Amino acid sequence: MLRFAERTRGAKRSAIRELLKYTEQPEVISFAGGLPDPATFPLEFLARVAQEEILHNAVKSLQYTTTEGKRPLREALSRWLAEEGIHATMDQIVITNGAQQGLDLVGRVFLDPGDAVFVSLPDYLGALQAFRAYQPTLVGVPLEEDGMDLEFLRKAIREARRAGHTPKLIYTVPDFQNPTGIAWSEEKRRELLEIARAEDLLVVEDIPYRWLRYRGEPLPTLASLDEEGRVLVLLTFSKILAAGLRVGALVGPQDVVHMVVTLKQGADLCGASLTQRLVVRFLTEYDLKSHFAFLCRHYRAKLEAMLAALERYMPAEARWTRPEGGLFVWATLPEGVDTARMLERALAHKVAYVPGQPFFADGSGANTLRLSFALASPEEIEEGIRRLGTVVKEEIAALSLAQRS
Repeated sequence: MLRFAERTRGAKRSAIRELLKYTEQPEVISFAGGLPDPATFPLEFLARVAQEEILHNAVKSLQYTTTEGKRPLREALSRWLAEEGIHATMDQIVITNGAQQGLDLVGRVFLDPGDAVFVSLPDYLGALQAFRAYQPTLVGVPLEEDGMDLEFLRKAIREARRAGHTPKLIYTVPDFQNPTGIAWSEEKRRELLEIARAEDLLVVEDIPYRWLRYRGEPLPTLASLDEEGRVLVLLTFSKILAAGLRVGALVGPQDVVHMVVTLKQGADLCGASLTQRLVVRFLTEYDLKSHFAFLCRHYRAKLEAMLAALERYMPAEARWTRPEGGLFVWATLPEGVDTARMLERALAHKVAYVPGQPFFADGSGANTLRLSFALASPEEIEEGIRRLGTVVKEEIAALSLAQRS
């Protein structure tokens, strides 16, 4: 008889990964997965440097590497992050298998069963999934237009302590959050660090979309404002280079990185040498400024197409975010609408989205949904939102009829 570990009792599969199985039909216009557009991948550059690395640098590109990651990559990252005000030496950086492995490593290093982890309502599903494996108490904090409700956070920390939970960390995606697309104000970024200092908490700053800003001016990272070494940064090249390379990084104090490396050795020994070499070449040889400008032009057109289509086709009862960057728009429908149930109707109309409830640590949010504009063309976005608008109107009409009867 199989005897699974206690931690598997609460394990759930990603609602997004499961949904993708049903949206691969070519006639379905999918706003479900947060996959980057392959049209943004620098294919010729990657093909050329991959060939060069394999044929002329095989010892470094096809052999095992250190658990920390390749030295040239960590050196290049140190220089690049300094431009964002994140000053970290090579020894404060560990290369991960995407940012997702970084989340798992944070859980391994810091979380004991019952510890309190403070997350947004809603928040990145992959983070909730990674943390739950270590059996903490996930405490949801309402998300406002400019970041977490910090007064609520203060109260939640006090209540967690009174309930016997040890507050450990606050997780946040301050730039164009997945799933809502909102960005934290500078005022709230600074205030969050004050709370973390007063309560002696770690802050995990996840920045996968930082370089995808289409309007407005960049705001300082939490790490650049941190004067006490209590911010860990997670980043990935999935959205700004190519997702399948699976190269990310965890950046933090050297003692934390040392422990992360120690536990990472038991997970994978080391990351992939070839893909790390490709990222080194990207950071040191490619025109990053032009590349990021191209990404922003490309995705801005899609975001504008989606916002315009939502205005045209959604009923007055629906509300949605208007992000300045990232890959997502978040929609809220009237109370009583169940977007998980509505998905069946949407798929019948050949359009897909992600129901919002799995993004809520407290199980709320049944009337919300996430839309990604990354993969579809502007024309597909127009048609897909038209179909979705029809579905939403039908659902609201059915709800209204049921409430009257």
